[in-house]
Amino acid sequence: MRYNEGVERTDALKQLGAPATVSSTLEGIERCRTIVRSPINIQLPSGQSSDISQAAEAVKQEYRSSVKCKKLRSRDILPTADSSVFRIDLGQSVEFDWTWEGANAFRPKVIDDSRIFQDDFDEEDSAVWFGEVVEVDEAQGVLFVWVSDPDRPPTKGLFYVRPFEFLASLNALYSEPSYSGLRDILPGRLLASRGDVHPAVVAPVSPCLPQLLGVWSHAWSVIWGPPGTGKTTNVGKQVAECLSDPTERLLVISTTNKSTDESAFAVGRAARNRNARSADSGRILRVGKSAHIEAYQANGLEWLLKGAETDLLQQVGVLLKKLHGTAITHERAIFRKQIQQLRRAMKDASFNAFASGDAQVVVATAFKAMTLLNDPEMRDVIAAGSAPFTTVVIDEAGLISRAAVAALSLYASKRVVLAGDSKQLAPISRISRILPTSQATWLASSGLSHLRSLRQTHEAVCLLREQHRMHPHVSTVVSQYQYDGLLEDGATVLKRAYQCAELLAGQPRSLWYVLDDDGDDDPSIRAERGPGNRSWVREKSRLVLKKLFSDQSLRKARGLYITPFVAQSQDIRAFLAEEGIESWSAATVHSQQGTEADIVIFDTVNAGSTAWPLEEWKRLVNVGLSRAREFVILLATRAEMREPYLRSLILDLAPQVLKWSGSRYAWTKVKPDVEYKVPDEIAGNSDLLGNQISTRKLLRPVMSAEQQRLCGYNMDGKPRLVRGVAGSGKTAVMAHWMVKTLRRMKQSDLKIWAVFANQSLSGLIWDTLNDVWTGEGEQGPFPIEQVELWHIGILWNKLNVRMAGDDRFDYNGAAKLHLEKIGHRSLPAMCHAMFIDEAQDMGPYALQLLTRLVVQSDDSNTNTRSVNIFYDNAQNVYGRPTPKWSEMGLDMRGRSFVMQESFRSTKPITEFALNVLYRLQPSEKSGDHGELIDRGLIERIDRSGEEWWNVRFNQTHGPVPIVKLYTEIDAEFDALGGQLISWIVKDGVPPNDICILYNSQTIRIRLESQVDAKLRTVNARLEVQVGKAFTRDANTVVASTAQSFKGYEAEIVVIAGADKFVAKERGILANNLYVAMTRARSVLAVFGYRGSSEGGNRIMSVLKECHTLLTEVPAVQAESSMLDVAEELLRKIGVKHRAWLKSVLKKQTIEQDPIYADDGEVIADPLFWFDQDGIQYACFVEGPKQAIANRLEDAGIKVLLPGAGIE
Repeated sequence: MRYNEGVERTDALKQLGAPATVSSTLEGIERCRTIVRSPINIQLPSGQSSDISQAAEAVKQEYRSSVKCKKLRSRDILPTADSSVFRIDLGQSVEFDWTWEGANAFRPKVIDDSRIFQDDFDEEDSAVWFGEVVEVDEAQGVLFVWVSDPDRPPTKGLFYVRPFEFLASLNALYSEPSYSGLRDILPGRLLASRGDVHPAVVAPVSPCLPQLLGVWSHAWSVIWGPPGTGKTTNVGKQVAECLSDPTERLLVISTTNKSTDESAFAVGRAARNRNARSADSGRILRVGKSAHIEAYQANGLEWLLKGAETDLLQQVGVLLKKLHGTAITHERAIFRKQIQQLRRAMKDASFNAFASGDAQVVVATAFKAMTLLNDPEMRDVIAAGSAPFTTVVIDEAGLISRAAVAALSLYASKRVVLAGDSKQLAPISRISRILPTSQATWLASSGLSHLRSLRQTHEAVCLLREQHRMHPHVSTVVSQYQYDGLLEDGATVLKRAYQCAELLAGQPRSLWYVLDDDGDDDPSIRAERGPGNRSWVREKSRLVLKKLFSDQSLRKARGLYITPFVAQSQDIRAFLAEEGIESWSAATVHSQQGTEADIVIFDTVNAGSTAWPLEEWKRLVNVGLSRAREFVILLATRAEMREPYLRSLILDLAPQVLKWSGSRYAWTKVKPDVEYKVPDEIAGNSDLLGNQISTRKLLRPVMSAEQQRLCGYNMDGKPRLVRGVAGSGKTAVMAHWMVKTLRRMKQSDLKIWAVFANQSLSGLIWDTLNDVWTGEGEQGPFPIEQVELWHIGILWNKLNVRMAGDDRFDYNGAAKLHLEKIGHRSLPAMCHAMFIDEAQDMGPYALQLLTRLVVQSDDSNTNTRSVNIFYDNAQNVYGRPTPKWSEMGLDMRGRSFVMQESFRSTKPITEFALNVLYRLQPSEKSGDHGELIDRGLIERIDRSGEEWWNVRFNQTHGPVPIVKLYTEIDAEFDALGGQLISWIVKDGVPPNDICILYNSQTIRIRLESQVDAKLRTVNARLEVQVGKAFTRDANTVVASTAQSFKGYEAEIVVIAGADKFVAKERGILANNLYVAMTRARSVLAVFGYRGSSEGGNRIMSVLKECHTLLTEVPAVQAESSMLDVAEELLRKIGVKHRAWLKSVLKKQTIEQDPIYADDGEVIADPLFWFDQDGIQYACFVEGPKQAIANRLEDAGIKVLLPGAGIE
């Protein structure tokens, strides 16, 4: 903590009336009238105008999201040594970031949330107290606030914080007309901020350190400093080196006040060591209110603050003490006048430092530098082609967005240097992840984000390799993890002695504490939501720390517990306080960049969380591990270590746990049990299809809210119906429901059945059940004796349900005959709960018979059978009629659910498959078609003059399906085999990622003879698998039928002989073809033959037609979707009017342009309008103003309000 309670300040004030320091200060400070100028001569490419428009839009959205108040409650107020700065204790975990520094904090006289957003509200004048946030301490939930009037200090209770100035200045620069002159310069700066733009310095190179010659000789350059490599120290030395060149004037910028102080210390020490006369000369100045003055005094560097705001604040503090210490009226008046003069002087102190040439080096926060761009005089000078500094150095540049870097670079006339590390924390942006990529580029990425490989850098990028923090064993882990193994250990760490804690003596310096092996594998190792349902916590972490701190020497070590999650850091901070452990601290990763500790415990807590993208997770882990000087201990489960951003650490961390041994805990080695495989995304060319697929497969699936909600339903013993599109996860939900039913029903004779019509599903269902069982922390093996899986054909045989006719798949016809035979006689109940997968394959009579086999728990209520049906009519491969549930004795009202999102295929594959289905089989024949439309999951649009069904239940983009049509069948299979070999040999696709689906025995023969022979030439093979669980070894391409492969998926699906999806009795098998196509996750390829078959030729014509429509780019972009229009209108009129709006849109064609008079004048601008029977209606959210209403009436236009009837 930088502000310490009770620390006395000293000052040169010796006399009552006009202290010498104050008098000299007031005499020497007035606003600088002439800004020092250096002609801008940075030869950057011109850049693109689109960049500035995109950056401006991104900043605007960020600004709009940020200019809101945080309503907080102060639990305690404590003064600090500075009488103008107060510590406000929030008593809770509040997620801050460094951009809060500079925010306004205030308590209005009346707490009214709506009032503070009104235009006439003045925060300072309308406040009980008003101040500025000068520092945040996220770890303790503390704000430090400088108040403008110490006579009005902060009070307990509610108050507001409004993060404002930084983004306000940035938004003004990019959007407001008065900044247009600066915007003319920005395109080139934005282009440079994206990286790989390094023009040479035009003027002669000033003195520089030998290792930084490449940096200093370029006008845009980088000092890349991995952890512990002395990045800020090098910056300080180089800046001090330039003091000998009177033509150089440098601005050093950093992020927080703390990091800015570190930059100032580095410059000050280097200047003092190089030339003692530089000290106390005013040539180097740290500006701003929040410099940690005690730290400057302790380092003998207080001269860096002379005349700056911190110095003036110190003088104000002395005068305030004198003011409060006297009751004599004239003395109080003198002190008040001097305080007012000093406060006025503070307003110009930073501007003067920037504008005058008195200080050769100025050190400031990014906030301070950004806000000074607001000054009209500063803007005019820069817009006219000059800048107040020759060189701008931005330290911790990895935390500053590209948009901000470009803005801050405007202060430089000659050179911009970015110092930081792209592998550590990235810029904080509140909403950039929901902006288009072109805009998010400017907020979520820094000027260093392009730096990925340490082995390929430009000469203008100085890579600091020698690290001086981490023990060699720790640095090896960090170096291999993020720095290509290129970090080198400095002599300081090689020679450093360390007396380690007894518990760690003789242990590896880098440990993985395997939580699964620390006692029972119970839910305590899993993350759960923290207090207030925010962030994440892990109960197990406390138990592990208790074991570690059983060693008294470890309790006294200098340690840091670090985690990405705020709630967990809060919990462990409380734990440390409870245990009386004072030498350890707990914090989030985000607040610890630049810090270090002898021992670091990094707790992943919830590494499966989707809180951050993969690359951001890597940065968080890297920062966490690299804080350690001597030892690092990673707390993680085996499942977490399987995540792609942790898996590579398995080779470098020793897996161990603490077990009780005799009279104390001792380390025990455990097996990693997580196979390490070099991620394919870094093996070879990442552009290859095989590597793209492998990268996609690395990302582990996470349940959607829809799936999670369904899985969490209470199994109450009554029927349920789940319908879902292909790939929506119906089988996974079924497995969760079966496990929940096992938990609910405790009877010893419990029998739960799963019934299906596809024999190959048996293995998939068993695997899914076991995954759910173990994944939910169940103890012991899965209770296989209580669950039975039945293929319906085998079950019919057991029940003596005889098949009708020659169709061995007509389970529905057999059930109908059986039901007619037994009539209303009761059947013996054979199970307590039944789960029917792919129920559309059964038919209504089969489902009715199955239902009667389930125990009815309440004899008086026929709706008390636990029958759970999973259904998708689009996959109805046998053409079964749609059931009427009430005729089966099942009341599904309020118990039917639709899974609306497909997670398997890409949008182009899904959309192609659906349009092929609807062209081969009228959409009206699908029982689900109308509901898909009503739910907004599909919509009919016009594409190149043809009807097209747009899919909205899948948002994953990918390649358009491949469709190949041949007139020779030999050519078809030669081409198919050639395509397989190309994928395997040229694109690196593993053979077992490919599946071939077919529908004819003649196609199977062709595959086994013609295609298998081709595959064997590249050491691969083809294997036909039908009617059984699928096994895939690495070199095998599986071939199967659509029926057998239903429920499964493959990265690449090839349909061989698409023209053969025809049956004599049923004609074109549209549903079967749809099922085959929707098995593909990433790539779909369809091969077919145009011959003499009418049905086959029809299929191929439809495939080609749909492929053409899907790939054809229209000359004019289609208008907005009516579904989107409807949702936008509902947001304005309210969802309570949904039914009314749906009725209007169904009957009317609406227009959303203004209504014009004959002479072109706008009559009104309603939400929408339409004509009905010659009468024009205009809809408004509220009634229009009287003048507009009169004009509408004169024009014969009727006003329509939401919900009103139409005459």
